[in-house]
Amino acid sequence: MDEITAIKRLILNKLVRARMWGGKHTPLDFVIKGLPAQFRMTHSGEKSVQKAIKELENDQWIILMQKRTGKGYDTHISLNPRKLAEIQNFLA
Repeated sequence: MDEITAIKRLILNKLVRARMWGGKHTPLDFVIKGLPAQFRMTHSGEKSVQKAIKELENDQWIILMQKRTGKGYDTHISLNPRKLAEIQNFLA
C-alpha cells in the first residue's frame, strides 16, 4: 500500500469514527493534526497529505467547505453520505 492510500485510510477512519457525515463537520486542521508526525513534519509528507485530500475531494468522498469562525474563516471537512457504500468498501 502506498503512502497516499495510507493517508486516505487514516483520514477516512478518523472521520467515520467521529461520525462526521453530511452536515456535521470538523476543522480540517484538527484532522491533519491527528495524523502521524511523519506525514505532518516533513515536506514530502505534507505534500502527500495535500494530494490525498485533493483525491478524496475529487472522488467526492469528502466535502470541504469554508465556515465562519470567531477569527475569520476555516476550512471544515465532512464525509459525503451519498458515498457511504464506496467509503465502506475502501476501508474494508
